[in-house]
Amino acid sequence: MQEHSICPCCSGKNFVDCCKEIVAGNKMAQTPLELMRSRYTAHVCKDMAHITRTMRNKALKLFDPDKTKQEWFDQCEWTKLEIIDAPNITKHSKDGIVEFKAYYNFQGSEHILHERSKFLKLDNNWYYIAGQRKNPVIETSQKIGRNDDCVCGSGKKYKKCCGTS
Repeated sequence: MQEHSICPCCSGKNFVDCCKEIVAGNKMAQTPLELMRSRYTAHVCKDMAHITRTMRNKALKLFDPDKTKQEWFDQCEWTKLEIIDAPNITKHSKDGIVEFKAYYNFQGSEHILHERSKFLKLDNNWYYIAGQRKNPVIETSQKIGRNDDCVCGSGKKYKKCCGTS
């Protein structure tokens, strides 16, 4: 990615002034929002090292880099990050939340990953520790069968994924 191109995280800043140094591991994110933006950028840039380096606890224990590479890096084209909510934190905060929508193309159609991510500050560094996916909004004109692929892009059948609620 070119240093002076717009950062993929949709901050409006140049890549060099936004996520570049965080993704490269030369600088630590100062807030959960910065970390969220850099993790999205790492998906766009296919940087597994940053994704792994910025996780702790259950998120890291359950992380499968091969599955991530196959599903999120090889098959998806990330197109936009929309921050829904990122409550302000203080310098003494030890945890934080960022709700976002990440837009991506998968098998010729646009999908949205809508998640509420939890972050924890350990030794003065922020880490992703968990995420709660939000069910996608399905337009009423869009008919989805139980055996169709899920609209969230998980690769699972709708009945085994978002159609379970």
